[in-house]
Amino acid sequence: TRARYYSFLRSGLRALWNKYPVKYQVLDEARRANQSTNKKLKWEYHCSQCDNWFPQKEVSVDHIQSAGALNTLEDLPGFVGRLLCKKENLRVLCNVCHQKRTNEERELVKLQKNK
Repeated sequence: TRARYYSFLRSGLRALWNKYPVKYQVLDEARRANQSTNKKLKWEYHCSQCDNWFPQKEVSVDHIQSAGALNTLEDLPGFVGRLLCKKENLRVLCNVCHQKRTNEERELVKLQKNK
């Protein structure tokens, strides 16, 4: 089906995103040597939203401008361009802040669809 095809494309591109070198540059720039009591951690990462420090498993690299939807072939160039963007469009967020931002984006999309 068409939905399955675009889901397949999105999935493959997101897998590519997970290996994108710019993503790791942004992570490296947001880290510092661990200052917590957990001596097993080497690094901790700064959340640009709440200004706190977290272990790597508790942060994500977020797109400031969302990659958006991929529902047609016409969406493909824009989606790829926004997904594999420059580091100026990326930031590190803790999982809580990232989830809040994701929920806000979804609500905005719902409101725009209902207009």
